[in-house]
This record gives sequence, structure tokens and C-alpha cells, in this order.
Amino acid sequence: MGRQGKVGAAREAGLARDHYTGDANFTPEHLHSLSFQILQLRSFRPRRVLEVGIGNGFVSTFLRQSGIEVVTADINPALGADICAPLAELPERLCGERFDVVSCCEVLEHMPFDQFGANLDVLRGLAPNAFISLPGHFPWLGFAGRFGIHNRFVNVCLGLRIPCRRRLTDGHYWEIGSHWPTRRSALVAHMRERFARVDSGVFPMHRYHYFFRCEGGA
Repeated sequence: MGRQGKVGAAREAGLARDHYTGDANFTPEHLHSLSFQILQLRSFRPRRVLEVGIGNGFVSTFLRQSGIEVVTADINPALGADICAPLAELPERLCGERFDVVSCCEVLEHMPFDQFGANLDVLRGLAPNAFISLPGHFPWLGFAGRFGIHNRFVNVCLGLRIPCRRRLTDGHYWEIGSHWPTRRSALVAHMRERFARVDSGVFPMHRYHYFFRCEGGA
């Protein structure tokens, strides 16, 4: 396993805004990830959502337009989140506020893996439910799309994971499967120590992203 580029809080806090709004954010795969996050968060039927890691603001803006109260938090001051602070400081900054669900997508891999359990504890303390997404380490080869008749569609994915370890994406300390403790089953086990139910899967049309739906206190 190799790592490239800088990692850590200083890197994430200093990224320019166009890192989140440039051409790479307009690919069909990236836009699908954002819409899938919205779909999953809405399925919790929340009144209040805490989004940790605001990115380009697509998810929080859409949810707010649909009538859901959203509080955003990010370590990067350039992104204009409601709260600018690291994850570990959010309980203190929020002064005991509670939410129906906390969203934490493509965030935890930017922190050392030995902080994973503590990060889950923070998320669990902020809301009884969590939606988490993380990147996978092994490349995927295949076909992903939608099959439809008129206005009825089903997702179709045919492919396999290639057993070839690649270098970690720039800015990541770890990814799912990058080493033994980060395999998906181990991550789910950590989550089930804190939540009553954990379901996991892969984004239908972005096989690089895995999701974890965590519900209820353990």
C-alpha cells in the first residue's frame, strides 16, 4: 500500500473552493454520488440533518430547498459551512444540539485510521442515525447503468473487483480494503458496536464509493 501527496487536517483546511467545484465534480459518476446521498438522507425522513463535510454544497442546498433543516460543518473555512471546526470539536461547538441523522461522506478516510472508532463515537453522539460513505481501494472493472421500460428503471451492475492494490488517492490515509483492519466487514463491526442496525453497499453507478446506513443506538 502506498500513499501519495499530503494528508491531514492542514491539507483539507487549505484546499481552494474550486477543488470542490471544478470539472471533476461535473462527471456523471460524481453527480450520481451526490444525488444518491440526497436520496438516502431523505429516506430517514429527518427534520434536522447535520452534514459533516459540505463539499460543494449540493446536498445541503437541495435538502434545504425541500424543507429539511440542515446544519453544515467543515474544517475548510473557504467552503462557507455553518460551523468551521474539526469533527472532534463538533459536540462542544453544537452545545448539545441533536439531529435526526448525521451525514459524513468521503470524510473519515482523510483522518488516520486509529481515530476511526473515536470518530464514530462523535457521530453517534450527535444523532441516532448516520449515513457514511467511504472510498474503496480495489479497482472495479465492469458495467454500471440503468435498464428501463418507459419510466420504470432498475440499476444494473455487472463487474468484479480487481485484486490489485493501487496507490491511495491523494489526501487519503486509508481506504476500504487498503489494509486488513479497513476491510468492509471490520468497519461494519465497529459501527454495530454503536448502532443497532448497519446496512452497507456500493453506490449503484459509482462503484468506487461504499455507503453505510447506521440506525438507532446499540
